[in-house]
Amino acid sequence: MSLTKKCEYVPYEYRHAPVPGGGFVTGFAFHRLKKGILYARTDIGGVYRYNFDDRTWHSLVDHVTAPGKWETYPLSIALDDNHPEWLYIAAGDWKHNYLCRSKDMGRHFEYFEIPAGVHGNAPGRGTGERLIVDPVDPGVIYFGSQTNGLLISEDHGEHWRELPVCPVNGKPETDIAFVWLDPRSGSGGRCSTIVVSASGKDNSPVGNVRGPSLYISRDGGRSFSPMPGQPSPPDIGNYPGFVGQRAAFDGRYLYVTMASVVNSWAGWRGYACDMGGAQLGCVIRYELAENGDIRGWKYITPDMSLLTESKEAICRFSGFGGISADTSKPGRLVCSTQCCAKGDAVFYSEDFGETWTQILHGLTIGQMDFDGVPYMKPEYNGGGNLIHWLSDIKIDPFDSDRAVFNTGTGIFMTENLCAAAEGGTVVWKPSCKGLEETVHLNLYSPPKGEVRLIDIIGDLGGFAFTDLTKPAENSFADENGNRYITCLNADFPDDNPWHIAVTARGNWTGKTTGGLIWSEDQCRTWTRLKDPTGLTERIDRLIDAIRRPNTNSGWVAVSADGRTLVWSLAEGSRLPVDAVVYTDDLGSSWNKCRVYDLEGNIVDNEQDTLKVMSDRVDPEVFYGFGDGSRLYISRDRARTFHEIQVPSDFPALELGGIDGRMPAEIRAESGKTGVIWISTGEQGLWKIIFDKLNGTADFRKVSADGDVIYRQGMGKAAPDSDCKTLYVNGIIKGEYGFYRSFDEGRTWQRINSASQMFGDIRSIAGDPRVFGLLYIATGTRGVLWGQPAK
Repeated sequence: MSLTKKCEYVPYEYRHAPVPGGGFVTGFAFHRLKKGILYARTDIGGVYRYNFDDRTWHSLVDHVTAPGKWETYPLSIALDDNHPEWLYIAAGDWKHNYLCRSKDMGRHFEYFEIPAGVHGNAPGRGTGERLIVDPVDPGVIYFGSQTNGLLISEDHGEHWRELPVCPVNGKPETDIAFVWLDPRSGSGGRCSTIVVSASGKDNSPVGNVRGPSLYISRDGGRSFSPMPGQPSPPDIGNYPGFVGQRAAFDGRYLYVTMASVVNSWAGWRGYACDMGGAQLGCVIRYELAENGDIRGWKYITPDMSLLTESKEAICRFSGFGGISADTSKPGRLVCSTQCCAKGDAVFYSEDFGETWTQILHGLTIGQMDFDGVPYMKPEYNGGGNLIHWLSDIKIDPFDSDRAVFNTGTGIFMTENLCAAAEGGTVVWKPSCKGLEETVHLNLYSPPKGEVRLIDIIGDLGGFAFTDLTKPAENSFADENGNRYITCLNADFPDDNPWHIAVTARGNWTGKTTGGLIWSEDQCRTWTRLKDPTGLTERIDRLIDAIRRPNTNSGWVAVSADGRTLVWSLAEGSRLPVDAVVYTDDLGSSWNKCRVYDLEGNIVDNEQDTLKVMSDRVDPEVFYGFGDGSRLYISRDRARTFHEIQVPSDFPALELGGIDGRMPAEIRAESGKTGVIWISTGEQGLWKIIFDKLNGTADFRKVSADGDVIYRQGMGKAAPDSDCKTLYVNGIIKGEYGFYRSFDEGRTWQRINSASQMFGDIRSIAGDPRVFGLLYIATGTRGVLWGQPAK
């Protein structure tokens, strides 16, 4: 039996070009009985453990490969009262649904399949916790799933069965928002009182109206009944009805926050947790006896000085998310609004919620510090406070001064919470060191200039790093400092990389408008170019959409001499072939590109696509890529594109997309005319050499049969090589990892260890100035740069 020889291994060191923070942190877990244990979960970036000594978050998912990225979508985490070092995580992507069990605080994991759909970046991601370990019998674990209702395991998560949550003669609720156990109710060997929050969709009284959300069991889950005091569905919204968001217990009272979304994102079922739209909400306090009897309940909703309606004191235009009780000081609570129309706020109470004090709201109540997170500064965000989606807040059970809350862009922490008791100012500082869970879409390393890395990033727009060890100042902004968001790509001429074009979305506040932006000082300042209106009605409709907040703008290519810009306008994540335009005068005038198929017929079907890239040397030449791997070449500065015959063995891929619709990475090789590299995933790496004179192309598969190449980029050649260094991630000789080649893929060196995988990989770029240096854009762990270990 012959064994395939593995590739040579070269040790590499990887560090972040720090953002930091930047993404949605969905919840926290302090250990209830042991000091110094704190975890945070994120929507797409896995779970982090906090180190109190160096005040740094440490990722627990750096071992996750791109094919196994389901592990980076944690829905819930649970800790064991009896075994502080044990950690449970429910994670998945609907297809892969697992309980991840660690007995050493996340250093190593075992995996057990959960018989339900799980996804940490799906409806209800901001609620919690769905996963809970019985404090009396740690072998018993409950999981409130999104698809199969409440599940129970009696062997530490290795096997599961269902516990139907439903009223008498009702249907079992399939979508659970949180599970809570009363630790006092363990006389029978396990906790008998269980409170569950459900989405309410399965017991809808009529049509698109939610049924009850809160249910209680006093017999260990054998039966459930709706809890009293739940607010009636409001008369507004496309899916009215309240859902319990989170619960906190102080030994006597159970506090529950509730929310009902007013306007929801399409396809997210209107789940009232993190939709970004204005909400309605309330806070309910239940007094529970040790046997589970509800002795009484009361609305204790903080007064936001907004319109309040009904005797139930439901606060209009604000849901409520986070809630935490200080178990060392009875009566002491904090809670947070969620998607409040006037900006999220944090409230403080010393009397069990009878009265509340605002300790954070906007920039006028409390104090916000943005040190170390420059993109969060108010001057870059319309003069306001960036925090949003504040769905969780926790008080440290061992330090009454410390509390932490989440946002859609990271974590904030205070260490003087007790100042609120004396009317003092509570100071909140970013706690984002080590937290890198942003989604990076494309990377570029200019061959000249002060900027070392141009980072195209989801939600935050783009950053130009001049120092790879420090957060970049806000760089993709208008003349007033307002940020653009979710840029899609950048391009520049290699001979003059100070001139840069970027496709950008306008921000949520409307302070910036999406479109094509232009810099002549390597990303220091930006000008929004004039839109290509008046060419066709279809292009006008697309431009109208792009001008709306948070809408994809498309893809841009800049000719090798910087004179011609080609803009493939976006329709969602598609680049329709009939909406590709060019300008030779920075947008003062625009013209529509003409595209021809193999027979010489005009291609103008709205279903066809075209993504345009420039040759890095010849300013006359541009390349076009469409779905089904249709390829085109322009030899006249993008005036016309002509289709090129593609061989039958070249894989048919969706090459005419952007954002999440990019199954391949396409790069034109710098310093050469007519050379394109495409990583196609399962079909490996290809080199395409275009013949400008004849309008043809030679297709060469570079990788070996069976090798899988996901992303690729090129950097400075090795001292003894005539070829640029090629960097890829994929499966070579049966082993997933990152690789480099000095001979265009004939031989490979592996440049990562088992703990340097970094999850979802979106783009790879080599540095054209420094041999051995590469950049990795991830959808999991921010943007990294790697060099050979010293």
